Order: sequence, then C-alpha cells, then structure tokens
Amino acid sequence: MRIVVVGAGLAGLTAAELLHNAGCDVAVLEASNRVGGRAYTRSAEFINGQAAEAGAEWVDNVHPRMRGLVERFGLRMDDNATTWTAIRRWLFRDGALLGPADLARLDPQLGDELDRLEDFFASVAAGISDAAHPAQHPQAAHYDSLSAADIVDQLELGELARLFATRNMQGEFAAEPHEVSALFVAQQRALYEAAATPHGEVVAQRIVGGVSGVTAGLASALPQGMIRFGETVDAVTIDETGAHVRAGANTYHADQVVLACSLVPLRAVVFDPPLPPELAAAVHGLGYGRVTKTALQYPERVWPAGYATTTGRAQRVYEPTVGHPAESGILMGYTGGEGGTRLADLAESERMREIELSQREMYPALPPPLGGFSQAWSGLALFGGSYAVYRPGEITRFWDVLRRPHGCIHFAGEHTATWTGYLEGAVESGETVASRLLANR
Repeated sequence: MRIVVVGAGLAGLTAAELLHNAGCDVAVLEASNRVGGRAYTRSAEFINGQAAEAGAEWVDNVHPRMRGLVERFGLRMDDNATTWTAIRRWLFRDGALLGPADLARLDPQLGDELDRLEDFFASVAAGISDAAHPAQHPQAAHYDSLSAADIVDQLELGELARLFATRNMQGEFAAEPHEVSALFVAQQRALYEAAATPHGEVVAQRIVGGVSGVTAGLASALPQGMIRFGETVDAVTIDETGAHVRAGANTYHADQVVLACSLVPLRAVVFDPPLPPELAAAVHGLGYGRVTKTALQYPERVWPAGYATTTGRAQRVYEPTVGHPAESGILMGYTGGEGGTRLADLAESERMREIELSQREMYPALPPPLGGFSQAWSGLALFGGSYAVYRPGEITRFWDVLRRPHGCIHFAGEHTATWTGYLEGAVESGETVASRLLANR
C-alpha cells in the first residue's frame, strides 16, 4: 500500500512509523525544513544549556502515549509538576503583584466563583458518556450553541473571577471566551475526568531537554529519505488509478493520503474532485487558537515562584526553567486569543520588547535580558494558529466529519483527536489513522 503523509509533526511521524513498520510504502511531505511542527524546542537563543518550548509544552500524568515515547527515547520528565489551579497564585493588577492572601482579601468570593464555573462545566460533562463523541450529549445542540462567555454571564461572576476565567480560556484554548463552545469545554472536562480516575490528581510536567527530543526520536526511526522537506502540497487529485499529490514540480502517487497538518494551509490546496461540502466547511471553518509565546532569559531569577496572571500584555507569565540549576532563568509570556493576534502583527523584536516591558512592570528588579525569542503561530502560513478551538456550533458541525475517512483521504492531527489541542492528541490521531488503514488493506 502506497501512502503519502502530509506533515512531519507528531501526528504524521506517528502514522508514518506505524505504517512503514507494517510494510507500507510511505512518503512524508513536509513543507518546512524541520520535523515537529508546533512541537518545537528552542535553545540557540539561550546560554547555560537552557531552553524553552516555542509551541506545545506540557505532558500530563494522564497522557500515556507521550509518556511512552519519553521512556522509549531515553528522555525523562522534569520533577517539577504543576496543577492547573496554579494559575491563581499571583495576579499583577493596578501596579501591584497580589498573592493568594491578597486575592482572598480583595475578593473573598473569588475561589467560590471560579469553582462554580468549573462545577457548571462538570455538570455538562456528566452528560457526555464518551469524550470521543461529545455530539452525542442529550443537549449537544444547546450547549454547543453557547460560548464560555455566555456561561460566565449566566453565572454573574465578579470582576476578578471574570479576569481569571478569561485568562484561562486564552491560555487553555488560545481564544477569547466568546470563541469557545461550552460543549467543547465540557468535552475536555469529561476527558480529564475519565482519564484521572486511575491516577488521582492530574499534574503537568515538561520533558527535560524539550519536546523536540521526542520528534527527533520518531524521525530517526524512519528510513533516511522518507521525509521530503520543502514539499508544500498544492493539489490532491483522485482518479481511478489512485491519489496524486502535487507539491511544486513533484507529484507523488499513492493509494491513500493522510493529511496530518493544520487545516489552515489545506485551505489553499486544490482538491479534484472537490471535498464534500460538509468536509470543505470543516476544513475552511474550524477555529484555531492564536498563541504568541515570548521567552526571555535573564541573568538572575528575581521573580517569585509560580504562575502569574497579569492584566498586561503578557497575560500569563511563568518560568519554564524552574528546575534548571543555572543562576539564569527564562520567563515565558504566554499570550492567547486577541492578545496573541495583536502581538503576531508586530516584528519579533517588537514583540519581545512589549513582553519585556510587561514583565518588568510586574518585576521591576529584572536585569536586562540576555536573549530570547517570540513565536507567533497565527502569523505563520504553515500553521495559521496554535491548535484547534471548537467555537460555538462547531462540535455538532465539524467534530465527526473530521474524524472519519473520505474515500482515500484521511485527516490526522490534534484537531481530529479526542485529546484535542494536546501533544497526546497528535500521537493519538496518528495511531488512529494508521490502525484504520492497516485494518482495511
């Protein structure tokens, strides 16, 4: 069986290895000059052996596929684990850095209000019997028509709770609250509830050395030459002889095609015959979050430990080098939604300056930075965003159509996974497509 895989990210690499090992003739077409896609560790900008993730960063203890790859390639997880309630630890607002005790004094109802929001989504999640099929919720159309912002309004949350809820949506979904389907939030909560049952508390960790260690390991497991770099697909033609994938001057012939890239670049691909209307609508319509990650290295760590939320441009500020022994440290500004889009419109040097100013407002004792980077995923044509976000109405319209085959065309990537938006989801989707193809050959 001849298979063309488009995209050498985690999804494409996973599918390619499984299909190759089963005896298939596989070609992987990658438009860029590297593997990994949005799993991309950057270290050249830093000293003292430190690094930061330009894209996907976290592996949870309930992500068995990613944990298995970490073990397989002789990597290890950073001992420093965090829970997602850690985002409430610090808040920079009105020129002051407020800790948990300050927040409790400022708004004694803050914790209860945020818990009330999570309880609402948990109650909706209880109606999802299988997180892989959220559209089967008895009231799927109703909850999918609502946004996270609608729920915040219904619950009449106070000012601080609204701020944290907004930053949570901008961080978790890389979108504004009005852009996130309430059913999608519930699907994610249902997924974690089911996964956490045998694990207890869910914690997130980083991979020591970076996520790129996993993508490099997967790429090295493939025969030399299987990945064709610099191949941007511009047309897919299906006829009685099979599929013909054109990338510039080259045409690749296959029995099956796996589209394992972001949907955004596929919007420029000519399909002949055209994709079915419902599938074309999903390809052209699915929402993508917008994250700009700006990592700045400072010679000294003059900031308090823990996540910080800010009303400034940086939105969320945290230290990815918390477990590194060097005196220097990196502060990450994680800016999602409209804030991520605004930063993406600037040159990288301007983005770095904006985030440095935002971090310096929070921590006035910061010395001048040693170096860094700013990665704006929504500004890159090969990606068009950071990861998928199902907006109101899109679970019921797009979820199922993206997860089933369409003739010899198959979709993979985090946007087609149960673990949507996660490294785990990218690997999951690659496994799913490979299993389907091998079962039907």
